[in-house]
Amino acid sequence: MPDWIRPVLAAAFLVVSYRVVRTSGAGLRLAVLLMAALNAGVLWLLASTAPPWTVAAVALVSLAAAVHGLLTAMRTLVAGIRRVDTETLRGLIRQAADAAGPQVLGVCVMFSGSLALTAFADDAHPEGRQFHLPPGEDCPFCLVEEQIRDFLGPADPLLAAYRTHLGAGSSRHLLVKRRSEREPWTGRLRDRVYYRVPGPSRRPPCPVHDALLGRP
Repeated sequence: MPDWIRPVLAAAFLVVSYRVVRTSGAGLRLAVLLMAALNAGVLWLLASTAPPWTVAAVALVSLAAAVHGLLTAMRTLVAGIRRVDTETLRGLIRQAADAAGPQVLGVCVMFSGSLALTAFADDAHPEGRQFHLPPGEDCPFCLVEEQIRDFLGPADPLLAAYRTHLGAGSSRHLLVKRRSEREPWTGRLRDRVYYRVPGPSRRPPCPVHDALLGRP
C-alpha cells in the first residue's frame, strides 16, 4: 500500500467526524472531548504504522478542519439570534407560556449585559433560536426575577437562590418548564461556571441589585 493512502484516509475520517459531531447537537465540552479522543487515536495509529511525516500532515489537516468547524458553528449561532426590545421580549415569553404542549423557557443575563431568551414553545420557535435584549434602561436581573415570580410564584425559593448566586458573581441560567398546560411550572438554575455577572459599566443602575452586586 502506498505511503500516502493511510494519511489521506485518516484525514478524511477526521474531517467527516468533525462534521458529524458538529451536527449531532453535542455540547461544546462533549464535542471537544470526542474530537480530542479521535485525534489521539488516529495520530497514535499513524505513528505506529506509517512514516513520521504522515502524523504532521494529518494533524495540520485536522487543525484546519477544526478551525473551519468552529467558524461555521459561530456563524450558525449568530444567524439564529434576533435582537428585541423589552416589550417584544415580554410578548415572546407570554407566547411561549400560552402555547399548548411541552414548554421550556430559558432566560439568562450574559457577561455582555444582554438578556438571552430561548423559548421552545412550538414549531415556530425551534431549538437553538435565541432572542437577545441588549443592555438598556431595564435591569436584566429584575427581568429574570420577574419570570421567577410570574411562572413559579413570588415566594418560590428559586428567587433567593438566584440572588445568592448573583452575590457570588455567578449569573445562573433560569429554566422553567411544564409538560402541558394542565400541569404547574417547575424551575431550576443551570450551573454554568462561565456565566459571570456583567461589570457595572454593562448594566444600568438598579435600586434592587446595585447593593447586592457591590456597585458604589
